[in-house]
Amino acid sequence: SSGINAEYGGFYSEFSKQKLKALISDYSIKEVKKGLESVMKKIEKHFTKEQNLFTVACLTMQAEFIKQVEGHEDLMKQCYPDAGLKFSFTVAQIHAVFDGKSPRH
Repeated sequence: SSGINAEYGGFYSEFSKQKLKALISDYSIKEVKKGLESVMKKIEKHFTKEQNLFTVACLTMQAEFIKQVEGHEDLMKQCYPDAGLKFSFTVAQIHAVFDGKSPRH
């Protein structure tokens, strides 16, 4: 497969630690919540009569989103093992968005 090994990513200017820090700082729980709620509203429109399907769709979306967040954080650890880079939100906060609760800081 083509691409760059994770441990060498930091040596390329387009994959710098500073650019990554700036990118992940744009994704606060507030922004993530807004995006997820927007998608959930669109899904809900399609399943207005089928509440069970809407629930399954939301649970599937939640699981996939968490899987992707964790995968991205693992990749950040591989590329920059000593930098401690991670998203500013937690998995618990993601769960709270899907549960309809507002996470508190």
